[in-house]
Amino acid sequence: MRYALKRFFWILKHSLVAILILASLLGVVTYAYMQQAKFGKAPSGHRLEIIKQSPNYKDGKIQNQHHTPALKEGYGYAEVMYEFFFKKRLRRVPSENIPSIKIDLRSLSPVEDILVWFGHLSYFIQLNGKRIPVDPVFSGNASPLPGNNKACKGTDRYAVDDLPEIDYLFLSHDHYDHVDYETLLKLKGKVKNYLRFWC
Repeated sequence: MRYALKRFFWILKHSLVAILILASLLGVVTYAYMQQAKFGKAPSGHRLEIIKQSPNYKDGKIQNQHHTPALKEGYGYAEVMYEFFFKKRLRRVPSENIPSIKIDLRSLSPVEDILVWFGHLSYFIQLNGKRIPVDPVFSGNASPLPGNNKACKGTDRYAVDDLPEIDYLFLSHDHYDHVDYETLLKLKGKVKNYLRFWC
C-alpha cells in the first residue's frame, strides 16, 4: 500500500511538471505568434492623443453613446461558446457555391456608376468617376488565424490585382473581417486616399 501511494505521488508530481512545461511552452509560442504585425498594437503617442480628444473617450477607452451590448441581453459568452462547439446547426455553411459573376473592374468606364459586392461587407463602389473599395478582404480568411474564418466559395473571386487605381479606400472599423492585413499590404501604392471611421 505504501509503495502504491509513493508511486501514485511520483506519477502525479511528474504529470504536473509535464503539464506546467507544456503550458509554459504554449504560452511562449502564443505570445511570439501574437507579436506579428497583423494583430495590430495598442495606440500610443500622437495617435493616442487624437483618440483621447474624441467626445466618446471616457474612463480610458472609447465608449458608445448608447447602450450597445456585445451580445443579446441575457445571453452570455458561455452560451455562445457552448452553441459554437456543441450545438448542431443546420446550414452554417452554404451547401453550394454562392452564385456570382466576376466583372473586369479595370476596364469599367469612369463615368459608369456601379456597386460590386465582394462578399460579407466588402464592396467596390464607382461613383462620379471615383473608385472606392469598402473594407476589402481578399486573403480568403477573415481572421489572423489561418483557416479559422474562411470565405464561402463564390465570394472569393476577386484579388487586389483585379482592382484599378483607387481614389479612396474606405475602412469602416478595425475588425479582422473588415481590415485584412494581407490585403492592405498588397494595396500599398495603389491607393490615393484613405478614409477610416474609427478612432
